[in-house]
Amino acid sequence: MPKQNFGQLNNDLKDTIRLQKKKEIYELRKKILKKNLKKRKIQNTAN
Repeated sequence: MPKQNFGQLNNDLKDTIRLQKKKEIYELRKKILKKNLKKRKIQNTAN
């Protein structure tokens, strides 16, 4: 029985790590997108 519980814990850990990576990538892309939009806005107001 303990072995099965450990396997479940292992899967939960993997899921947690995967979700954390997804979140980090999402935050990074959001930041880059925001920066690009600011650049574009500045360029549009200059024209």
